[in-house]
Amino acid sequence: MHIEMEKILQTSFDPRDIHLVLIGHQDKILDYRILLEMLRFNFSFSDKIWITVVYNGDPNGLPSGIGENTFILLKENSGYACGALDGFNAGLSFAAAAHRPIVLIFNFDVWFYTENGFKLLVEEFIESGKQFGAGYIPDLSLPMTDCMIFRKEFLRKILPIEDSILSLRENDLKLKEMYKGTQLGFKNMEEWMLSSIVKTMKDDKELSDKTVDDIWYKFQRDGAPRYRYTEKYNLTHEHDSEERKKMLKKFNVKNGVIITKFLNGEFG
Repeated sequence: MHIEMEKILQTSFDPRDIHLVLIGHQDKILDYRILLEMLRFNFSFSDKIWITVVYNGDPNGLPSGIGENTFILLKENSGYACGALDGFNAGLSFAAAAHRPIVLIFNFDVWFYTENGFKLLVEEFIESGKQFGAGYIPDLSLPMTDCMIFRKEFLRKILPIEDSILSLRENDLKLKEMYKGTQLGFKNMEEWMLSSIVKTMKDDKELSDKTVDDIWYKFQRDGAPRYRYTEKYNLTHEHDSEERKKMLKKFNVKNGVIITKFLNGEFG
């Protein structure tokens, strides 16, 4: 009943409803500095969004108080995959305990070049009535965890995310073959996220009769298998500096000291 009432109350975009969690490590500091300037200096409503940053790395590597509302330093780095899990749990737990009803989380190197693209994604998710949103990896039937959106009440139910894998998937011969030779195998953030969602649904009386697809808003991500750019949302997960400079210029994203230096070739 609570979830249905929440759905009724939220029918349009309001930046004051949004808690944005940004996560990353010390290798992505420049990405984060640019992203924060994109959000704070180039989005007209950015002062109304609450931004929480979860930094996994050298405490002297990234200054706090440069535009974020909350800065969380992970004192212990658990490595690549578990470091991501630590970051997810720290950031999402903080957001779930706060009052804003819509929570987004994405990596330091996931950028929305326009406020309209960001706004469109949030609006579509709210209007869908679903409990969480993420891109879809068809070969693995997994949610993409580099950029996700949740209703806070649902988020509270799935936390903490555990490093467990659904046994049906772990014993699937096709999946075993697909993961063979990969760096992480089944021990990745996508598998852990799906497992936490499925296990939560089984024990929840409001969700136990539903499938994951019933509560998942599968928003568009283009450019498989790397999914670098999605035009619909002007959303990118790009690692090439020159390509990102082209996109910043294309969308006239120029406000910010770090952005200016990056475009001038002083960084990156």
